[in-house]
Amino acid sequence: MTSPALQSGRSTVAPLLAIALIGAIGFAGYTWLQTKTELAAQAVQLKKVDETLEKMLGEITRMRLEQTSEGQGPLALLQKLKIYAPLTADSRITEPDFQNAKRELIAIVRAFESCGGDAWEPVTTRLRKADVKTDFNEIKWLMEIAIRLDAKAGKQIAKDVLQGHRMPFPRLRWWAADLLLSHDKPLAGQLLRRILMTESSRGINLDRAQGAGMQIPDQAAYATTGFNNFVQRYIRSDDSKLEETLTVLLTRVEHDAVTIQECIKELGKRKSLPALTSIKKVYDNPPREQQNPLFLNICVHAIDQIEGEASVAWLEEKLKTAPTDVVANTIQTLLDKHK
Repeated sequence: MTSPALQSGRSTVAPLLAIALIGAIGFAGYTWLQTKTELAAQAVQLKKVDETLEKMLGEITRMRLEQTSEGQGPLALLQKLKIYAPLTADSRITEPDFQNAKRELIAIVRAFESCGGDAWEPVTTRLRKADVKTDFNEIKWLMEIAIRLDAKAGKQIAKDVLQGHRMPFPRLRWWAADLLLSHDKPLAGQLLRRILMTESSRGINLDRAQGAGMQIPDQAAYATTGFNNFVQRYIRSDDSKLEETLTVLLTRVEHDAVTIQECIKELGKRKSLPALTSIKKVYDNPPREQQNPLFLNICVHAIDQIEGEASVAWLEEKLKTAPTDVVANTIQTLLDKHK
């Protein structure tokens, strides 16, 4: 039998331990919160230091570039940009010269940022005067600089270019998409989705565009070749309606085979069950009724990715009517995988 003294000792120790435990937890929580606050303050300070160093580097870079120019400020930097921008796209340029030109262009962008608002007018004036074909590479860098000088106004320029309303040229539209993907992914996804739902390599569908309340792009902006570039960039946007949009494209006869196969590859990777029926229909009725083995194999692989072993019955059926040995071999390889 336990003595009353021992029982009393135990009843006293238990509350003391509980109080000590609560105190320890409270102290640990306070210490953690204090440490977190200090780290956050340090992060803010480091960010300020980085910004200051970046400004200093920009100023130093600008002064260096001005020393080798005839003038000063934004106009001198524009002269430098005009010299170096074409060098990064010239196949005759040696690798060392290419890398040097790339470094100089990065330095020019940094120097423009150090100029601040004073550079906006010269940059946008040059953009208005530049020719989309002969000055393409210069325009690319000018658009990047514009966004860095004024994010809102710069993104509006890129938006207008992507929509085909400003400096109409397909390659420039794709660059504008790349730029927006770097600076505003959701906006890029929204704009690219709208393009895919209203345009094709044949041009724009006026009924769909007007139904969406869109301004019609300039005809010079239509991507009669390489429309699939819009799809590739749209995929990179991770848009919330990506699978739905790509599946809709499969049902539209105006799209070329390369555009459709880009959609099918991505839907296969995503194992998109809602797209399965449409992919099977596209296999049976490929764009322009061309029995391209590469295209058909992309369809077959996508169906296998989505359905897995459940695709065996469909694969066995299509093996009997495969249009070429290349397609038949692909189907047989997938069937062997599921044995």
